[in-house]
Amino acid sequence: MTLIKPSGTFRTILCFLVPASLVLLSSCRKDPDHPAAQGVAQVPVQLTVKPVWDGAAFDKDSVYAAAGGQRIQVTELKFFLAPLELTGPDATAVMFDADLFNVTNGAVHRSLSVPAGTYHEAHFGLGLPYALNHRDLATIPPNDPTGNNSGMYWSWGTQYRFVVFSGRFDSDPGGTGIPPYTFDLHTGLDTCYRSRSLPLHVDAMEGDTLRLLLTVDIARFFTDGTEVLNLSDGAVWHGDPDQLPLVLKAADLQIKAFSAALE
Repeated sequence: MTLIKPSGTFRTILCFLVPASLVLLSSCRKDPDHPAAQGVAQVPVQLTVKPVWDGAAFDKDSVYAAAGGQRIQVTELKFFLAPLELTGPDATAVMFDADLFNVTNGAVHRSLSVPAGTYHEAHFGLGLPYALNHRDLATIPPNDPTGNNSGMYWSWGTQYRFVVFSGRFDSDPGGTGIPPYTFDLHTGLDTCYRSRSLPLHVDAMEGDTLRLLLTVDIARFFTDGTEVLNLSDGAVWHGDPDQLPLVLKAADLQIKAFSAALE
């Protein structure tokens, strides 16, 4: 067997190709993973949702003078907020997608959190947006705020009640004692969902605790200074489409009744 020696020219080409191939192989190697960016610190938020009447503490046993010469006693008020967010120039912090608040007996508290940062608005919805309003109830844990145990689901409509607002009323401002008539307004259906953004400057700094106050002034359920909700025009609504204008007015007034502040 005769061994053929590489020519000088071939040796030159071989010497070039071998280092070049090593360079190509090394260039295909996966770069080391970059270290994961450190997570943004979470700032605790103590949320209070507080009912008042015309700015003063609300009492379910009291009879109040309302717009339109009405005497009102509110015996039940509960509602969904969905979502609750703080929005800033660079990010939106979602504190929850949906939660149910029963403020019949006074203020309700939640412990939440947001990423550290600067925020300029509080954004919230009253009721449930379409995607949440049309979920299959069977897929939701019963004790979830939107679960079956909330008592807010309309099985006849496969949708939710957004606000339960009940009590007694009298259209005679000179009346005395417990108002003689009952009202029971349950807003619901997709057309009743309302959302709102309120200016609120928040500097959420690591190590701080934010104290966020959402106030609902129930007196403003009856007027915004222009429109007036007269219960003598309709005091009961559980989804009847013939009375939809009544409950749409109620929904418009209710969302305006909320204010936001830092305590």
